Amino acid sequence: MTSRRVLLKLFLSVPFLSWTRKMEDIDVLGCKIKRDRLYRVNEERMLFQWIKEEKKGIYSVGFMQVLSSLIYPLYAIKIKPVGTKVEYDGNLAVVESGKKVSTFPSPLSGVVVGVNHALEKDPSPIVSKPYESWIVKIESSNPEEIKRLKRAEDVIDVVKRTIISERIECLPKTH
Repeated sequence: MTSRRVLLKLFLSVPFLSWTRKMEDIDVLGCKIKRDRLYRVNEERMLFQWIKEEKKGIYSVGFMQVLSSLIYPLYAIKIKPVGTKVEYDGNLAVVESGKKVSTFPSPLSGVVVGVNHALEKDPSPIVSKPYESWIVKIESSNPEEIKRLKRAEDVIDVVKRTIISERIECLPKTH
């Protein structure tokens, strides 16, 4: 009876363990990539965004950890207001960092339905907690664009090359 119980426990634990392993963050040379979202990555443009479905057709958008480390220090972010219609690759925000002023393009076409105004007062969470610090929420008007986004596993190599070429350290930044 005891050996059956042990075998049953072992059998029941295997699917759970494999599922939890699949949901663990991916570590790439100290930079995290969360498995619970999709990504838009463009190495030439130094574009590293995460996209997470909040509910049917509504997506939050933010900076990947590699991008937040690349632009550190971050001084300011000005985000488009709720109600703004955006096209794919249209401007969602203007970011002022220690290195330059640049735009943060939209990974989806649609309407801005949420803005994280707290980041406009203090943008530091984009660097210290990039996966908790969504910039905007977009109601997608073109579901086909979701197919352009990549899974966490699909962006590992690009992230690794960028970390090495730009000498990025993805350590938590504190202010």
